[in-house]
Amino acid sequence: MKIALSQMDIAWLDVPANLRKVKNTIEEAEAQDARILVFPEMALTGFCMQPEAAALELGSPEIRALAAMTRGKQVTVFIGAAIKDGLKYTNECLILRNGEIVGSYAKMNLFTVTDEHKHYEAGNQMLTIDFEGYQITPLICFDTRFAKPFINGAAAGTDVFIIMASWPDAQSMQWRTLLSARAMDTQAFVIGVNRIGAGDGMTFAGECMVVPPSGKPMFEYSSDEKLIVLDVDFGYSKKLKAKFPVLAEQHSPSHSLLSPRQIVLRTGNACPRH
Repeated sequence: MKIALSQMDIAWLDVPANLRKVKNTIEEAEAQDARILVFPEMALTGFCMQPEAAALELGSPEIRALAAMTRGKQVTVFIGAAIKDGLKYTNECLILRNGEIVGSYAKMNLFTVTDEHKHYEAGNQMLTIDFEGYQITPLICFDTRFAKPFINGAAAGTDVFIIMASWPDAQSMQWRTLLSARAMDTQAFVIGVNRIGAGDGMTFAGECMVVPPSGKPMFEYSSDEKLIVLDVDFGYSKKLKAKFPVLAEQHSPSHSLLSPRQIVLRTGNACPRH
């Protein structure tokens, strides 16, 4: 399957400028026969902690225009946006296909370092879509720090995790390492799409990745604005899990694990016997 990753420089709180760029990118991905196109977290505004300025209602002209960009297209778009619903603000991944929003996921793990938890409400449910026979689960940025959503997704049959991010370049090594680790943990493909440029005092290095279950990225990292298009055989995940079912071979289910046995060592203690 051909997929496209938009390593995008986001104009800060300039929705019209970003929508123009998104439209051009959708057209380019469609022209290259991509089936999936992924944009970064909060691609319409930048990772902004001013939800009153950044958030859009699903029925707003901007979101309607965004959906219209996919009408008549074969490509399915995953894009980040701050969403307003009444008095509630969420950081979401919208999934658009042929002029409609077919699904959305609200970020569960909010980035407390930037006080994201004070401005946005955390989601409480994962989302998996069946796309041409493959199970795809979207997550957002800081979610990547935590293994549990990935393990839960893998247990439910996820073949592909899509991670959209505004991951600062000061933590680039952790971004790369975590994406590779999550692919190996779950025997699934992990697609990481991060922005480039700067916003609100932070800089971003891009370094988009597609990581197969082996943990080795499929192409070299880069930090320039570009559309990355490549063919990926998502079926490999299913074949690998059938041949070598790592998650199924754990010692015991997590709900029955006993708490770690604790030993307190004091000066002069002999080695504990087992």
